[in-house]
Order: sequence, then C-alpha cells, then structure tokens
Amino acid sequence: MLENTNIMTAQRPSFVLFDLGNVLVHISPEAFLQELGIDTPENRRFYQARVNEIVREYECGNDGTEEFLARLDRLFNNESGHTANNARTGVFSADDLRLAMLAVVGKPVQGMRELVARLRGPVPLGLLSNTNPLHYDWCMENLPVLQLIPSHFLSYKLGFLKPEARVFARVVETLRLPPGNILYIDDMPENIEAGRRAGLTCHLFLEHGRLEQELLVMDLL
Repeated sequence: MLENTNIMTAQRPSFVLFDLGNVLVHISPEAFLQELGIDTPENRRFYQARVNEIVREYECGNDGTEEFLARLDRLFNNESGHTANNARTGVFSADDLRLAMLAVVGKPVQGMRELVARLRGPVPLGLLSNTNPLHYDWCMENLPVLQLIPSHFLSYKLGFLKPEARVFARVVETLRLPPGNILYIDDMPENIEAGRRAGLTCHLFLEHGRLEQELLVMDLL
C-alpha cells in the first residue's frame, strides 16, 4: 500500500494541480445502476466491467457523447441478452442513460472550496482529471470550486488517461515548469505513483484537513 508520505522540495511549489473526482467532488460509480433501478448483485457482476470499458473510451476522447450513449443503449437495450431485474421492462432511453451517468457525480468534498479559495491567491492552480464531457460540463455548471481553478487538463481532450506517463509529460510541457515545482493532489495511489515517476511533488489526498496541513508546511497558505 502506498503510504501518504509527503515529498518536500527545497523550493516552494509554484503550481498546484488538483484531481477532480473524490478530491473536489464525490464520485459514486454504483449510482449508475441505482439510478436505472437495476442495482442488484447479478447486474453489478454483468454490467460493471462492460460499462467501465465504454466509459474509458469516452474519457479517452475516442467516443463523443452521442456515440457513448449509443454504446450504452446497445449494451442495455439490444446486445446483452441479459434480463435486468427492472420493473420498467428493461428498456432505457438516451435520457435515462444520460441521467444515470450524471448521478455518479455527488456532493462537493467538504472543505475543499474554501481551501482552494485560500490557495488561489498565493499560487496558480490547475485541474488534471480523467473525465468526460457529460461530467465535466455538469461540474462546470454546478461545482463552484472549478471557477476558482483557471487551467484544466482533461483526459478526453488530452487523449490519454492517468496514470499514463504521457498525461504528466503533457502537463509539464504545457506549464513549462520544473516537474518538482508542481504539487499534484490525487486520491488514487496509482496516479500519485505515476506523478512521482514524472518528477512531480505529490500528495495522496485522504481529506482536506491533512491537505491543509501539508499546504501550511509548504508555506502555500
């Protein structure tokens, strides 16, 4: 297991890069089937890997929203041959599938909007997220913290997903900073490991209080 050990640099970080899901806003993948009304152990076993693969293609930018919804439609309505335990006959509209996808995005992570607001004066801020147009557009409209973060690096625009090394290389190239001057905050150990391999200063996010203490030590608050 990756320990939440802090990597300190001799130089104060000159850019702070946040993940989105479960750092700024809670993400609950199980809400997808719950919103469709078919969340049973059998359906989780049948659909989870299939939905994850479809979402991966969407978040890589290989599929647009129309094709993404069409692929979900084929999975749930046409091709699976699976009888879902669903009182509504098991046929879902594109709007049903879109709303189920949006249900995955939950409430803002407690304390993070206030922390970002305090941080944005002393240092430039950015976002680095594996995300997709549906989730990103919803968050831009409904998650005020994103208005405080001017630079957004999004997987569906980059064409790569974390933890691929190319993601971090593209960020460093764009920012034109020494990697160690970039503080990267993420809740996924594999992404933190990839960030460290790319030379970034990294913090494994557990909750905003620990992050606040780290930022105080780094003289960023």
